Amino acid sequence: MLNIVMLGLIGFLLIGCSSNSNVSVSKIASAPENASMPVKSAASEPVMVGGWAPVFFTGFDKTQLANIADGINQGRIKRAVVSYPTRMQTLAGKIHDYLQQQTKQPIAMKSVELKDTDQVKYNLKQVIVTLYFN
Repeated sequence: MLNIVMLGLIGFLLIGCSSNSNVSVSKIASAPENASMPVKSAASEPVMVGGWAPVFFTGFDKTQLANIADGINQGRIKRAVVSYPTRMQTLAGKIHDYLQQQTKQPIAMKSVELKDTDQVKYNLKQVIVTLYFN
């Protein structure tokens, strides 16, 4: 019985102390400065994140290369890097020269030597053009 009385007394004191403030919930809810603040929408302004994508070539595809050159010229593609195994150096050179002529920008070339293992087999008959976006 004494415990119940003590709990009631503590609860009464807590309620009494919390209501001593002069600001009421209805005053806060109806404050005009809260109602006039604009709400920011996450979808109102797109954010460019960037990234990269590989494009694989086993032959000289002028249409695909023209699309890449257009993307570079229009600013959608920030830069391109031509990666190739040694045996594909001729095709890589043609791709590099075409992109550089069409964009008037330096295109990096990178020779990649990969060795097959028991667990991993590489396709050494393709050139990879890695595109980097803003």
